[in-house]
Parts: sequence; C-alpha cells; structure tokens
Amino acid sequence: MNNINNKTPVFPRLHVLCVSWVALLLMTAGNAQTLPEQLLPLLENPVNPLLEISSSEGDIYVELFPDAAPLNVRRILDLANGQLMPQGNERRYYDGLTFHRVVPGTFLQTGAAERAGRERPPAIADEINARGLGLEQQPLLDSLGRPHPWMNIADTADFQNRVLVPFYRSLDIRSTEQAIAQQERITARLGTMNIMQVHELAGYRYNASLPSRRPLAGSLLMANTGPGTNDAGLIITLIDTPWLMATHTVIGRVVSGLSLANSISRQPEGSVRIYHIRTVDTSTVNLPLQTITEGATNESIQP
Repeated sequence: MNNINNKTPVFPRLHVLCVSWVALLLMTAGNAQTLPEQLLPLLENPVNPLLEISSSEGDIYVELFPDAAPLNVRRILDLANGQLMPQGNERRYYDGLTFHRVVPGTFLQTGAAERAGRERPPAIADEINARGLGLEQQPLLDSLGRPHPWMNIADTADFQNRVLVPFYRSLDIRSTEQAIAQQERITARLGTMNIMQVHELAGYRYNASLPSRRPLAGSLLMANTGPGTNDAGLIITLIDTPWLMATHTVIGRVVSGLSLANSISRQPEGSVRIYHIRTVDTSTVNLPLQTITEGATNESIQP
C-alpha cells in the first residue's frame, strides 16, 4: 500500500502535457497562412491570376497581367487548365513537358509541344506597346553607324537579314544594281530610322492602348518565331532583356521562385520536368487592393 501511495501520479501530468500540446497545435494552426495568403501580398494587383509552375526541382509562382496582354494571358490560362486543346482536362498542355531551352543565368523556356508529340495551338497576335516603352525614341544607328544594342545584332549577315532585307522590300528594291543606284537615299533613311520602325518593317504590330511592360528580370514572356507567332511557348527571364522589348509580349512576372529558376537555367536542357502549370485560387483571400507601379505609364527609356 505504501509503495502505491509513494508513486508519483503519472496520469495528471500526462494529461496536462497533452492539453498543452493540443493548445500549441491549435495556436499554430490558427497562425499558419495558406499558400494564397502568403503569395497574395506579393502581387501588383490581387485580382490578377496567379500561376503555379510545378517542376521536378520545385515550384515557381507567376502573376499574370491580363490588362497588358489579355489575349495571350487567356491563351496560357486555357492551355494550363485544359480548355483549349483536343485532349481537354485529361491531358493539360504543359503537363509533362520540360524546360527544353536554357541559357545559364539569362532565361529558361518551355512549351515546345512537338518534343512530347503534341499539337501546337494556333498562333495569336503580339500585345506590345512600343511607344509606351519609348522605342520610337531609340535610333537604329549611333553616330558611328553601329546598331543599337537593343537590336542585339550579331554580325553583318544578321544586320542584312533583319534590317536590310525588310527595308529594301519596303523601298521595292529587288536587285544589287537598284541598291547601288539608291545608295544615298538608303543611307539617309537608315540614319533616321528608330527601333520601332525597324520592327514594324519586319511585320510587328503594336498597340498603344495597352500598358507598357518591360522584359525585366523575372518576367514571363511569350516565346515566338517572328511577328504574330505566339502560341504556347513561355520564357522566364533571369536578367533584364531590353533587346526583347519590341518582339516579345510580357504576360507576367515571377513573384516566388526566381532563385529556383536561376538554378534550373544552369542544368542541362530538358533535364527538369514540368509536372503541371495550374492557377492558384486566391478568391477566398481578402486583402486591400494594391497600387500597380510597374508598366502603367508611357515613360521613355534611355539606353
């Protein structure tokens, strides 16, 4: 009997400990934020769509800009949610693709359906405000006759293909003899041309009613093969890329996972698989509207 009375009562202490654990768990659960609650304050505008790019290396979250590129944003949402291509919800477009093109520390690209035996969707128009970006103020050539760095001209052959061929076509010059005969006129015109005019000669069409968006580090762009060829390809820029301003539609920006994107860019092409791209539901999170600060003005840019 004495032995029983002398034992320390175990049950009450365990009971108190269990109650404390329960209280701690409830307090932690009450303070924990859901993913949308963590990410929504990072958005320029909380009503903008939020995309999750889930990959074998981790997740990247991107805010889309439907005000700046309504057609292209709708295209990506339809592809990601399985609402456009014939396979429908059973096989959403980006599921199972890879980052098939990477340039370390510069950009990574996905959306090449042919690599997975899939059909590409039809092309849609570019949505770029070239005047809002000040491209009409940037001369094609400097005082020494060198192309503007934003043109990203590689060599003489590149200049001929990208500048002279469409320029000669606009002047109806069809032979070397005609070019020699009009050399003075050609030189004078090239000396007064700006970047916007050069790209317009190549076929790009711009929309001054859209907010101007620059391809900064962390931007999400539509990949293309020329004017009006946006379909499904996506580019994540890891540095500012002003040479893409006149030719690539900016549809969003990375709000979380940019360091991961940098890491992916340094891995072999095609080695990182995309599990899925999905929209994140932020409709249940109630936060005050934030002011949009980037890309809403028509300010010019100096090189």
